[in-house]
Amino acid sequence: MSITRIYVNKNLLDDERRAQIFDGGIFLYAATPGSLKMTEWARELIDQAFGGTGDVRRAHNVLDVRQFVERAGPLKSTFTNSAQTKRACQELIVGMGCDPETTYFDLPRLRVAPPGAFLTSGVSYAYKPHRDTWYAHPPQLVNYWVPVFDGDPSHVMSMFVEYFRRPIGNTSSEWDYDDWVKNARFAAASNIGQETRRHPVPSMQLDDAADIRIVQNSGDLMLFSTCHLHATAPNELDTIRFSYDLRTLHVEDLALGRGPENLDGRATGSTLRDFLRVSDLKPLDPVPQR
Repeated sequence: MSITRIYVNKNLLDDERRAQIFDGGIFLYAATPGSLKMTEWARELIDQAFGGTGDVRRAHNVLDVRQFVERAGPLKSTFTNSAQTKRACQELIVGMGCDPETTYFDLPRLRVAPPGAFLTSGVSYAYKPHRDTWYAHPPQLVNYWVPVFDGDPSHVMSMFVEYFRRPIGNTSSEWDYDDWVKNARFAAASNIGQETRRHPVPSMQLDDAADIRIVQNSGDLMLFSTCHLHATAPNELDTIRFSYDLRTLHVEDLALGRGPENLDGRATGSTLRDFLRVSDLKPLDPVPQR
């Protein structure tokens, strides 16, 4: 029988927590000072981007799709690349008990998911069930997911926890990270109404009963393995889902080959060059992997 352990506000050293996450555990934490600072920064940028539309969570009721994309695209880019975001990431990760000298992170992403009938492609791509290893991430990563506003079952992720140890057919062998960076990453704004960029997706039917949705409040954190199968939950409300996520990597886990087995990820290329050391934002040096 498969058991998924969910830890709520569990006080563990980071080494112990990562070991549990690598074994399929999911950790939930009430909002921390670091996650709230990031959330407040995200809200400030969201207000700037969608100012003049009234309730920013209902901006899609005022703007047409192209106007929405014209505002959401720069919003997402600013959040990911600003120096203030990087500083907030450093504070958040250190506040979670991670060693800043041996922990690295990739730049966070702000997700902007309006109701499905409005837009599910491009800047608001609704991710199909996937493991991040299908996108060329190493299996040693810990994913952080945080809602910007209080959640609802339509404003979270679908977690398919029963598949943590079950390989499934997928198209990741057709996906190359270097090609994505060169030809697709910056084409999101042109994908309006239809997603023409290739993404790795399942090639088999999943059991719908496996869909678990963990509903959190603004600033609360969910930590889980990059090898967990997850997806964007369909947004069936009349409000936009805003959330942010990032991934951390302990350099010794990579060097020693710790972490879950890469069951079915066949993507080529690697995201490792995107990771920055928490202490000083130095890019990750090539690390030998076992």
